[in-house]
Amino acid sequence: MANKNPIAQMNWSMDIKCPKCKKNIDLADVDDDGVYSEPIFNNRWDDLIDEGVCCPNCDHEFLIGGVEY
Repeated sequence: MANKNPIAQMNWSMDIKCPKCKKNIDLADVDDDGVYSEPIFNNRWDDLIDEGVCCPNCDHEFLIGGVEY
């Protein structure tokens, strides 16, 4: 008989608001190289303080001030 236990599915997002255009950005959507996910999933959230972000809406570059859960 096949295993009937359900499979868990994880979804993640990391939202930040651009200080210039005020649009919300999900950093998970722009994290092709793991810059944001690698510290998050290795419990090193403080490594993201002062990490650069470029807003995909207005191209404004800014720094992450911290991460909250």
